[in-house]
Amino acid sequence: MFNNSIPVMMYHHIAPTDKSINVFPELFEDQLRVMSTRGWKTISCDEFLYFNHNRNDKPKKCVLLTFDDGFADNYVFAYPLLKKYGMKAVQFIATDLIDDSDISRESFTALTHSEAWKVANTHERSTVMCTWKELHEMEEEGVFDIQSHGSSHKTPDLIQSGNYTALREDLSKGKAVLEKRFSKKIEHFAWPRGIHDEESRNIAVETGYKALYTTDRGANTSGNLEWINRLPVKCRKGKWLGNKLPIYSSSLLTKIYLGIRT
Repeated sequence: MFNNSIPVMMYHHIAPTDKSINVFPELFEDQLRVMSTRGWKTISCDEFLYFNHNRNDKPKKCVLLTFDDGFADNYVFAYPLLKKYGMKAVQFIATDLIDDSDISRESFTALTHSEAWKVANTHERSTVMCTWKELHEMEEEGVFDIQSHGSSHKTPDLIQSGNYTALREDLSKGKAVLEKRFSKKIEHFAWPRGIHDEESRNIAVETGYKALYTTDRGANTSGNLEWINRLPVKCRKGKWLGNKLPIYSSSLLTKIYLGIRT
């Protein structure tokens, strides 16, 4: 029950704004520094799948870092810090929100989560969202593995209204666009806002996704690929994250910790 789980961390923003699902850049760097000094290895999506099926090969200290939505602050602040510490992460992208714009980030102004979403749904979205050029750069550098968040980011509405035909189209479109753009198989999908049900999970698997990521806290043991738990990372110093990783590496410690926490 010890070291039988792969902790998966969930980020959205790395920016000098407020603390709403955001980590300040200096605190993000401290988190990376602590992970590095304590011997934690960041893994890719392919490695995550491999270690799920080959637990004896899993490093004792490995972690999957995930980022949702594809906000431009990930390119401006997270990307160079991950490169600095030789670490990697996953970026879940809703393809309808990404443009082919060639935009300079020299005068980039970070917005809060709510402010960024207002702009993301306008023709000015490239000021707050990564561009295709930036996503390609980050993947080619081996820092971010680009995976799917669907196409519209409106899957919660489709699920709650029972419109599973449109849901299938959304998941299929997001997958197809990314596979064409990056010339690779897209097998990982994160549920926007963490909303899913049995029917939507079945559709995602039928669409070709092998790993489905939730916003639920918990351990990730073998055979858990259709319900992958993630820990939302707080705007805290690296010691906070460093103390959480051993807990979420153990199904037993995770169960005890969440039982006390709730």
